Amino acid sequence: MKIYLAGHTTFGNRGCEALVRSVIEALDQSVGPCEYLVPTTNRTADARQWPEMNGDGGRFVQALTVPAIIKWWNRLIRVVPPVKAMWEPRCSLPSFAAEDLKGCDAVLMIGGDIISLDYGPGSLFMWSCFMDAVHRAGYPTMLYAASVGPFKDPVFERYMVAHLQRYSVITVRESASYAYLARLGVRNVTLVADPAFRLGTQSLALDVPFAQPGAGVLGFNLSPLIEESWLKAGNVGSLVTEAAAFLQKVLSETSYSVALIPHVDPHDESGHNSDSAFMFRILEELGGKTERLALVQPGLNAAQLKHLIGSCRYFMGARTHATIAAWSRGVPTTSIAYSIKAKGLNQDLFGSLAYVLQTPDVNKNTLWEHFTGLITDEETVKKLLESRIPDWRANGLISPHLLTKAISSKDPGARKYEDVV
Repeated sequence: MKIYLAGHTTFGNRGCEALVRSVIEALDQSVGPCEYLVPTTNRTADARQWPEMNGDGGRFVQALTVPAIIKWWNRLIRVVPPVKAMWEPRCSLPSFAAEDLKGCDAVLMIGGDIISLDYGPGSLFMWSCFMDAVHRAGYPTMLYAASVGPFKDPVFERYMVAHLQRYSVITVRESASYAYLARLGVRNVTLVADPAFRLGTQSLALDVPFAQPGAGVLGFNLSPLIEESWLKAGNVGSLVTEAAAFLQKVLSETSYSVALIPHVDPHDESGHNSDSAFMFRILEELGGKTERLALVQPGLNAAQLKHLIGSCRYFMGARTHATIAAWSRGVPTTSIAYSIKAKGLNQDLFGSLAYVLQTPDVNKNTLWEHFTGLITDEETVKKLLESRIPDWRANGLISPHLLTKAISSKDPGARKYEDVV
């Protein structure tokens, strides 16, 4: 079987890497070894993070870029909003992607939350247009363990309902997305677990601050995306200053150490969307590295970071797959949330939003309240995770089962791309 994994462009986002690794592992376990096509913008850097991928059946191929028509459409609807109701962009398959797709049995959209407006209309329509082109070419398509929407605009919602109904099968990773799609009338949807709950770990030597005596380590993750959302919410001042003040209180009033743990860092080492660059500002405000405070080294892969996060006593994080790494290792965790996914996952896992801190509400005081809440509820949370995570790991195998069912039931007369060009 040959599978194309869409929705991915780089392992610079360790959440993307976690999804690729865990989807491949789940499919191998469920259907046997397959050939997997993994799009990338930087083969060398991605191969460094997962040198064993070829042995696991993976092969890097050229990643998609935003088509010119999507760029122009996205600019136009900002200037003339009514245009969006009169023009839904449509794209053809790029020639390199059409060549890669030849002989594929299915195309999976594994991009987590990219079928949403979290990253803007340009991103949403880039990916939906690609999957629609794949559908027109006759390939089975699957939206794999996703968070979907909300699309916030009746025109976008109408376009996306039509898009979603073209998938052969849809699985979603939290009940909020499931309820939203049910309200929109989208059928053929199954609630599953995020595949990254099944991601394994790769051990590494633990450096400062993990090697220090004390009560344990608070793992802390903030991102530029959170800073942007925090400012858009009308907050004044500096998120860096608020985070630094909270962490200073942890260091001065408790015996816990603090590890600043990045989960997204571009391969080009630019500061754009870099957790390391953002949290280095926090480290500087705190006066730099000490025996109880450190910014974790860049360059670790998703499995290594999961091992590191699992070595924390508590975790507070903005990146969804960093929090999934913590939960699946039994670590009491606060999610710093900016979208449906963190709230939905917490609601399903805990039955409440007690361990969710909404981005607009982040400040030194609310961070402290959540941290002390984790300390108070530590044993309760650990027991709950111990009881529920095995089921969530098992539910990560539902998506591969539904995929194989969809492929086996596909109309044998369905056309492949090479038959229609």
